[in-house]
Amino acid sequence: MPWSKPDEYHERPDLGPYLKMIGPKMNTSEMDMVIYWQWVHAGGNRTREDAWEALRMTRLHAQDAIDKHIMPEEIYGLGVARATQPA
Repeated sequence: MPWSKPDEYHERPDLGPYLKMIGPKMNTSEMDMVIYWQWVHAGGNRTREDAWEALRMTRLHAQDAIDKHIMPEEIYGLGVARATQPA
């Protein structure tokens, strides 16, 4: 069944602390979001757009991050655009 964006989306209420404490495996949506969070929110000096472009998140990782509610709402639109790209 093809992936479809949720009708309503809210990031985890504890997203910042959650991304700071998890030790994600390499090549996962969690790892992508930890890297993004560090670049933008945890002392990094990148803009949201620059961090998103540099992250180069895959379509499947974007879908997974949205499904797990670990994609920050600030880049949700970018994530949906990536998640709905043709395979």
